[in-house]
Amino acid sequence: MIVASSTRPLDEMAVRTSFARFRIASIVEGIALLVLVAIMVMRYGVYGGEGLFTSTSATWDQISSVWSPIHGLIYMVYVILAFDLWMRMRWGLPRMLLLMFFGVVPVLSFFGERWTHQQVESDLSRRPTLQDQERPA
Repeated sequence: MIVASSTRPLDEMAVRTSFARFRIASIVEGIALLVLVAIMVMRYGVYGGEGLFTSTSATWDQISSVWSPIHGLIYMVYVILAFDLWMRMRWGLPRMLLLMFFGVVPVLSFFGERWTHQQVESDLSRRPTLQDQERPA
């Protein structure tokens, strides 16, 4: 007999572990994205034009060329951990797209992490888990 994924109990311990990893990745991604935005502002806004600070533009070009790939790697790890949480929670595709979007807009990952925490807690209290059978009545 095939059981639909929505009726199978969630593994609460695996979900909580997955969410803890996602939470750390959200915070790290949020900070990394803010650093990237600051670098881009310095590179193109403050030091990018012709004028007094033109000589330091090469410095910000160098910093940007180092930090951009690091941020890209951090975002990829964030997406992988979001995917892991999404799979364990068995959410729909729009939720995965939303989790990915949280890591693209500066500061949104911090709010997205809080929102995701509420969704995880709500789903764990509402949906059956493997650990429900182990708890005393």
